[in-house]
Amino acid sequence: MSFEMLPGLRDIVHRWVVKKDPTQMPLRLTDEDIEALAKASIETLRQRAVGGQASEWGNLQKLTGSWIVQRERGQMPFALTTEELQGFVRLALEGLVTPVRVPAERQDIPESPTEVIRNIETLDMDAFRFAREHLARCL
Repeated sequence: MSFEMLPGLRDIVHRWVVKKDPTQMPLRLTDEDIEALAKASIETLRQRAVGGQASEWGNLQKLTGSWIVQRERGQMPFALTTEELQGFVRLALEGLVTPVRVPAERQDIPESPTEVIRNIETLDMDAFRFAREHLARCL
């Protein structure tokens, strides 16, 4: 599972500058960080649903517990709030209940414009074919 499963996550955190550890310099979140945040959100949702966790926010708290986050340029950095952790878990829940759009199979697209015109003409010649078939079956 990845952050694509949580469509709004990247939009929320892409500008964040995070100091993950007191010994490290603050850095923007990378794709790997966002991936880890998405996985922790999903795992926390699972733990909360099943009830098998020691702390209230489980893996999400383990991952982000030491983070000091500057959300926008010029803002004062501070630790993640409970509301933000709830937001991550809510995104995970929405990502799991929202159907994933599966790309349709590639259709045979005619290469030349003349083939397209021929196909259109064929459809125009017998525009009521399906209606006639339907009526024939009903009668």
